[in-house]
Amino acid sequence: MRATMPASIGSESYDTISGFGALHFCRIRIVRLTQSLGTCYVSDPIRGRDGRTKFIIRYRERTADQRWKQKSETIYCESKKAARAQLMERICEKANRPAVTSETTFSRFIESVWWPNLDRKDIKPSTRQSYESALNNHLLELFGEMNLADIAPLHIEEMLTKRRLSGLSNKSLRNLLVLLSSMFALAVDNDLIPRSPVRSRHRMPVRRTEKPIWQPAQVRLIIDHAPAEDRLLFATAAMTGARLGELLALQRKHINLEEKTLRIEQSLWNGKLVPPKTPGSVRLIALAPTLAALMRRHLMENTAGPEAFVFSKADGSTLNPDVLRKDVLYPILDRLGIARGTRVSGFHCFRHSAGSFVNSQTGNLKLAQKLLPSSKTTCSVIYRSDTAGGIQHRPDETYPFAWTCAHHTTPFYAPAKPSNASRTMASIDRTSSSVSFAN
Repeated sequence: MRATMPASIGSESYDTISGFGALHFCRIRIVRLTQSLGTCYVSDPIRGRDGRTKFIIRYRERTADQRWKQKSETIYCESKKAARAQLMERICEKANRPAVTSETTFSRFIESVWWPNLDRKDIKPSTRQSYESALNNHLLELFGEMNLADIAPLHIEEMLTKRRLSGLSNKSLRNLLVLLSSMFALAVDNDLIPRSPVRSRHRMPVRRTEKPIWQPAQVRLIIDHAPAEDRLLFATAAMTGARLGELLALQRKHINLEEKTLRIEQSLWNGKLVPPKTPGSVRLIALAPTLAALMRRHLMENTAGPEAFVFSKADGSTLNPDVLRKDVLYPILDRLGIARGTRVSGFHCFRHSAGSFVNSQTGNLKLAQKLLPSSKTTCSVIYRSDTAGGIQHRPDETYPFAWTCAHHTTPFYAPAKPSNASRTMASIDRTSSSVSFAN
């Protein structure tokens, strides 16, 4: 089963052990090992100055860039048979451990392995931007030049301590840990490291808090105090619960005035049209009669083609969500004395409020979740907040979005049958859905 062939390398004579050698005391298994590692060599006995017998063995091992590297060792043993046994032990060891990673730094791994892996998954541009921000601001500075195999759990602990002292919240630290875990998991899958340095003890508690919501009267005040050119956008956000990016990406072709519906099938991010947040976010939303009438008037006054944006600047270009939030919404909240927190009182608060009011009016949490599809199953915490304190709304205080389903249990968006949405809307009390849009 073993073929030997003398070979001359320098002044030494070697025997070739072809791919059918056997140590592991099981020839069938060693066949695969030697076939994958290539031809290996063991020299004739060499008498050392100290009188001991030594042998030179050579074999190959795979490097981090998936190339073969010749390895040579001097071993001391009594016979050539024992030398061959040690050689096969080396082969077994190399076959069962990751590739050599001495030249693989963290930054090199990110560029050559991790980013290409994400590109194959076709991640969203916003996700890529958040990853780049975490890498550039927190991770590459600490781990960039370190060898991937040298990063230990203690380094992760030190990173968390430094970033916490710099002011990062537990939630931000947890996000960094999740990102690092995915990176090192990919390194493990590619046999670059034996185990991830991220441990369960690195996780820290993150306190879940309910998202703030606005009461019906507050929503009306916000809409009434919005600039005339932005008032319809505010009302649409309030009465549909759609995300701001989804509304800014609306084009005239997405509005069906006959069926009184609007279709969400794209979103706006950094001035570019991208798919919505989740596949379930592609949906058809029925418009309340008042909102449908206002939308009709808006589209008739601003005649344009089907590709034109519903909410846009005077020149037809898209609106900037940051400008709308910082220069329009926040000043309104400040003038009205409505408290706003950091990064929790933007347009998304219209969405949270809508879900809570639907739940408070119908008692149907599932309906609220269907109306406002979310990527997180924990959205029920948001929608439950309005009823947790026992708040009850009188009929004249009912939130406009909740009017559309205050006495109905069927969803008023219908992904497959727009007519169902229209029939649901037809039975709404139109006299109670008045919102002031006076200039």
